[in-house]
Amino acid sequence: MNRIIGINAVYESLKSNRVKKLYLEEGFNNSRILELAKSNKIEPIFLNRRDFLKMENGNTQGCFAETIPFKIYSLTDVIKDCDGKKNPCVVILDELSDPHNLGAILRSSDVFGVSAIIYKNRNSVSLNETVAKVSAGAINYVKCCEVVNLTQTIKTLKEHKFWVIGLAGEATEDLKSIPKDCPLAIVVGSEGYGISRLVRENCDLMVKIPMQGHVSCLNASVSCAIVLYELSTRN
Repeated sequence: MNRIIGINAVYESLKSNRVKKLYLEEGFNNSRILELAKSNKIEPIFLNRRDFLKMENGNTQGCFAETIPFKIYSLTDVIKDCDGKKNPCVVILDELSDPHNLGAILRSSDVFGVSAIIYKNRNSVSLNETVAKVSAGAINYVKCCEVVNLTQTIKTLKEHKFWVIGLAGEATEDLKSIPKDCPLAIVVGSEGYGISRLVRENCDLMVKIPMQGHVSCLNASVSCAIVLYELSTRN
């Protein structure tokens, strides 16, 4: 089972009927959590502060839960889901390593209607407690797809009419160059090295986010959110 901490993450997991056990610190009185647990016929386990902290000493906001494992989707699942949508968008993560970035990207992806997040099953951050908490529940709604090879994944997406767009500060094209009225795959590079050479070579287009300040780069999750917002304004 997976562990979920924090009020928003626990609440969304309860809404999705994924919670198996719910642990609350004595005095916990969030009515949303308590009422939803009751309607789901889940009896909370109340613990005194000492015992609670022995089990979970993170920033829990007084609650954590054990849930059924997060579902990992195949690329076939993702493509099948996208087939029924108009101009679907997926996000590809090229060896992202920070769980906070993945959690934030999940959150933005849910807000802006992204169909799935795709990342490698090795040398990349995967779904865990921190990702779930930072996502504030979005992990329950955005499909997460683990693949072996990103280059082959990109080629498969292209066979299904996806345009693959890479984000890079040194690119010459800006966000307005991203094509409209077609499926899109947005590639976000790693925190330290950006998009790898082979992945970059297989992108249809590299774009940059125009910046006017003194800082030369943006956090990966912030960059992703800006691009997703830009795409959402076209609809």
